[in-house]
This record gives sequence, structure tokens and C-alpha cells, in this order.
Amino acid sequence: MCKVHAQSTPPASSDAGKPTAVADCLPDGSGYLRARLKGSIERELDWGNAGTGCTGAVRPTDGGIRVRFTRALDETTQLVLVFGIANLHEGASASALPVNVTVIREGSGEFYSTQGDGRCTLDRITQTPLVGIPNRSRIYRIEARGFCTGPARALNGNGSILLSRFDFAGRVDFDEADDTADPGHDQERTP
Repeated sequence: MCKVHAQSTPPASSDAGKPTAVADCLPDGSGYLRARLKGSIERELDWGNAGTGCTGAVRPTDGGIRVRFTRALDETTQLVLVFGIANLHEGASASALPVNVTVIREGSGEFYSTQGDGRCTLDRITQTPLVGIPNRSRIYRIEARGFCTGPARALNGNGSILLSRFDFAGRVDFDEADDTADPGHDQERTP
């Protein structure tokens, strides 16, 4: 006679509905994003390297770059900050450079953009090559500090966010092109 033992069903994964795990920003642990957001999103961001996603690529429209930082706010929502920097070339350092800033609360449909380069400025920006394989890698550590004098306005609906200050260290890959549209970059909206 064969005995059959009832086995309990394994519990359902507790990861259902959670944002995808984010890899560390920079391999040497030096990535970060710090920013003060006031308005529709009130947050003092102090994101370290661990758990912060950062990517960067060339903007094909103007030869500049786009740098993106992502971090989970809770189990279903991620906050994304995108910095679009026109006319910044590979390996270049600069100061007093205009930047378009976009803030996205993924999972809620909220998009905010400064809608052009006239509201935010990078005080300073530096690029340092990241050593890797192949020997001639076109990936750089990018470090910047800046501020905004005008808000990022909601693209759908009402609301705005002012980034009174921000600084970051991330990465940009000059072998990659970022073909995604920069929300509101080509259209200025009057306040």
C-alpha cells in the first residue's frame, strides 16, 4: 500500500507587483543623486550608489547627452530624474551649462519637465573615463552640480516641481544613442 502525503502549496511570490530590482549605479560605488524637490512631489533625495539605477547616452538630436537616475519609492512606484544636457561632448568638462530636467513618477503617470534648457543650469560638470573591456571604452563617470530657477511643470494636468538644487555622479556611454523623446524639450510653455 502506498501512502501519499499532502504537501502544502508553496507560498506565492511576495515580489509580485514590485518594481524590478535596480543594479548599482557605478561599479566602484561612487554613484549618487542628491536633490531637493518642492511642489507636487516634496522630497529631499539622498540616493547612494546601491539601489540607484543610472544610465546615460548620447542625444541624437543635438549631440548632447541624457543621464537618467531611477530608484524605488515604494513597492509599486519608482521615481526617475532625467537630465538632458545639450552640446556636451565626450570627455568635456564645462560650467554654466543649461540643462533640461524631467521628473517621472513611474506607476502613477506623473511627468514633469522644465520644457527646455532655460530654467536649469549646471554650475559644473566633469567627465572621467571608466576603465573597462574593451580597452577603448567610451563610458565615462559624469559628475555635475546644478540648480533650477523655474519649475518642471506637469505635462498632463496641473502641478509643478522645483529642483532648487541637485548634484549627481553617474555614467554616460558615448557608444549608445538615447532615441527616446525628451518630454517638452522642444516646446517652451509659459509659466
